[in-house]
Amino acid sequence: MRRRHDAGASAGGGPRVVLHADDLGLNAAVNAGILQSARQGLLTSTSLLANGPQAAAALAAWKELLELQRSGELPSSAARRRLEDPNQPFDLGIHLNLTQGRPLTAGRYPAELLDREGRFPGPAALFRRLCGRSTPFAARIEAELAAQIEFMLDHGAKPTHLNGHQYMEIMPALAAVIPRLVQKYALPAIRLPLERNAWLVSFRPGFRCANAGLALVKRFYAERFRRVVERAGMAHPDAFFGSSHAGCVSLSLLERFLARPQRFSLAEIALHPGAESPASPGEPDGWSDPLSAARPHELAMLLSPALEELLARRGLKLGRVGAQQAPISAAQERLSSANSFSI
Repeated sequence: MRRRHDAGASAGGGPRVVLHADDLGLNAAVNAGILQSARQGLLTSTSLLANGPQAAAALAAWKELLELQRSGELPSSAARRRLEDPNQPFDLGIHLNLTQGRPLTAGRYPAELLDREGRFPGPAALFRRLCGRSTPFAARIEAELAAQIEFMLDHGAKPTHLNGHQYMEIMPALAAVIPRLVQKYALPAIRLPLERNAWLVSFRPGFRCANAGLALVKRFYAERFRRVVERAGMAHPDAFFGSSHAGCVSLSLLERFLARPQRFSLAEIALHPGAESPASPGEPDGWSDPLSAARPHELAMLLSPALEELLARRGLKLGRVGAQQAPISAAQERLSSANSFSI
């Protein structure tokens, strides 16, 4: 059974849109862009790289942001009211990561899944090393991903949802781990990055043949992940956009994606906003950001009045990924004892 969000049941009728930013905690410029997108723009959701260099700083800043939201002092408050933004805290999920930086579980994590410097490999290298549906490293992988969730709990934050850095969650060997984490930590929702017409729209803007090929690969594994999601009954938005457009989502692309809002009740749009990043000779401990030059363009879009106009013209409202609550489990004791960021 496929558990989708019924956006109308929880926050008034009509289709809703989640404007989500990945990579919180990656670096100071990304943190600044995401926070500005929520304060002054229409961002409704983000997810944390728990092993990121700026993860702790991001959580502290996010708590301050939610205090502004609670008091109604966000510069974007008026626009949000016009789009019937729910009276709920912004989403803050966990952006599970096995492709960048170092593991939080240090020496317990398999050396076979690290590079020569003891860091996570990129997504292609991880995929090759994991190969099929099962892996002898499953228990230690799960322990690492659990440690990333525990990092949030230790900082008083309750994850509202789960997704994967560079879409690693759709790799077959990792997909099997996701339902166990969702159940253990009673996470309300996940991302299902199954995108309608991803191959066709990957050619926009411009002709990008390699990107179209990657879109087909993502689509194939996202479809397989969908079956895992359905068997486990995990909640997720019923439409998704952005798997082929990291750093280059524009108003014109959103116009196309949102042309038929009657097709969904809750759509998630994956974005990667960030502030201008000063040139530097190198990133700390291999934390490169290939999207650094593109992020300010998505930030500008999130701040643009034209985005509000587009959503209003389509009859769309703002929404939340984590609005549908999962059943409470024993693991919720950790969540309950955390000093929640909720308002």
